[in-house]
Amino acid sequence: MSKRASRSSANGRLDKTRSTGGQPRQRETNNRAQKRTEHIEIVVDQPTPVDNITECESSPRSVYLERVPIRKRGEIVILQTAQIASVVADGEWLALTTTKNERHTMVYRLKDLESRLDPARFVRLGRGTLANVDLITKVQVTPGGRTHVALLTNGDHLPISRLQWRTLKERLLRL
Repeated sequence: MSKRASRSSANGRLDKTRSTGGQPRQRETNNRAQKRTEHIEIVVDQPTPVDNITECESSPRSVYLERVPIRKRGEIVILQTAQIASVVADGEWLALTTTKNERHTMVYRLKDLESRLDPARFVRLGRGTLANVDLITKVQVTPGGRTHVALLTNGDHLPISRLQWRTLKERLLRL
């Protein structure tokens, strides 16, 4: 058996923790460790990408989407959020309708898109519907008086759930 490895008395395996390496080898190990710690200190002093991101996020730029990119047959169509009249969910697909009555579809979750749109501009009308508040021209009561329908400037009629009607009514009547 060599100087470096000795048998462990408990189970007969080689125990390399008791190795008695020479002093030159110990010096090399210490030098490598010191270089690593010096490198870490240099890296810590440099601005990291995370620092740059926080600087960008602290700038006065809006955190909400101003444009929505939509893929359409190999092209990418950019919609300004001010031009979006409504967003209706159908399964995993979202149907976006513009003020000019153009219809675009995309695969995205409605709650994720809602969190990225400005809540001062967009309001939820029901479980699967968002509408641009600035484009709601009238809210009508359906025959029977239990449900409501929002009429938009582009001519769309969007149903409003009873729960969302309360919040929409408060928001629309606020001066």
